Amino acid sequence: MSLTTFVGQKLSFKNETTKPSAGVTIAVAGIAVSFIIMLLSISVVRGFKNEIINTLCGFNPQISILPPAPADVDCQISPLRLTQNLKNDIRQSIPEATFSLTINQPAVFKTDSAFQGVVLRGLQNQDWMFARDHLIAGNIPSEIPDTARAVVISKSTSLALGVDCGQQLITHFFDGNTLRTRKLEVTGIYDSHFDDFDRVLAFVPIGMLQEVFSLDSISGTAIEIRGIETASIPHRSASLYETLLQSRLKQSLDNDRQSSGGFYRVDNMMQQCALYINWLNLLDTNVIVIIILMACVAGFTLISSLFIIVLERVRLIGLFKALGATNRQIRSIFIFMIQRLVVRGLIVGNIIGVGIILLQSRFHILPLTPDAYYLDYVPMDLSLMPIIVLNLCVIVISAIILIVPSCIISTLSPVKSLRFE
Repeated sequence: MSLTTFVGQKLSFKNETTKPSAGVTIAVAGIAVSFIIMLLSISVVRGFKNEIINTLCGFNPQISILPPAPADVDCQISPLRLTQNLKNDIRQSIPEATFSLTINQPAVFKTDSAFQGVVLRGLQNQDWMFARDHLIAGNIPSEIPDTARAVVISKSTSLALGVDCGQQLITHFFDGNTLRTRKLEVTGIYDSHFDDFDRVLAFVPIGMLQEVFSLDSISGTAIEIRGIETASIPHRSASLYETLLQSRLKQSLDNDRQSSGGFYRVDNMMQQCALYINWLNLLDTNVIVIIILMACVAGFTLISSLFIIVLERVRLIGLFKALGATNRQIRSIFIFMIQRLVVRGLIVGNIIGVGIILLQSRFHILPLTPDAYYLDYVPMDLSLMPIIVLNLCVIVISAIILIVPSCIISTLSPVKSLRFE
């Protein structure tokens, strides 16, 4: 242990009344408050982005394989077949992902007094998790028969049509120039607080839509791919398209024209939800601004505390100089003392900040307006790595900030310092 570290550890922050001085209290409080605000800002933005991304992934697959775009725009369903060759191409390109067949089909719900256009999404049994997680009424069986005429609608659709669980909805489908009608029973009502999707999307068993449009069990309108890291979605999407294109070139045009890779369209969530993704990315700017402001506040607090502590120990500085200590050694002693205060402030800030995050994550104490924020509470994400990085950054930056102000010690004369009252 060096001399400066030893002396910096032994010097007390207490004054003649055996209480910490005002400078000490201000420094610890300033660091604690600044750290809490920075920690909560990072936690809220990370939590908010995670919740919104998870909701977007529930409504939109991370990557979609779509059939070729029709030459004429009409309401006729354009089928895509999930053949074994296509499954192999997906597994080859994205081995860690899960995929499933789905059908997205426009329809019209009608009651005696109202009607509403929606998009019915046909799901297989393993794909109902998102609807179950946001269910507010009714229930969704763990195993749903493919041909069950059941539908899960949103809260906004339920209010618009005046229907509840157990009631039936007359549903009209348009297949080219043909109108098909079915009665569907409302088995559940969900609410994701994402009104842009809630008011147009309803969930049904995929087998029911296959029966309506006379499709076999491996035919649908899209293949949904999930289980990919969000940051790698664009790269994985491009890789998948390249794999499908190569597969297309290897296959005979006469044998399996529909499953040829070159005819497929590949879309991804980053393109479909670009408006929301860009909005979420703007939140990072807010966090940077808050961190800079809080760093400035903490820096000014530390500098003020350094001056106060130096003024309280002017005679001690004179004694150090009289004993032969260099200005650099004395500066190191006082910087080390301030770093002790920084550590105290970080301990207080970590305890309070982590406590607030845990309480909010568990009890959702702070509410939000779903219409404006798509969530009914303030989400907070508690991750160890950001906390560690933030603590280390505060310690390092505080030490750097104190280097220049500590030069005031060099201007003090030993003789005048020893006579200072």
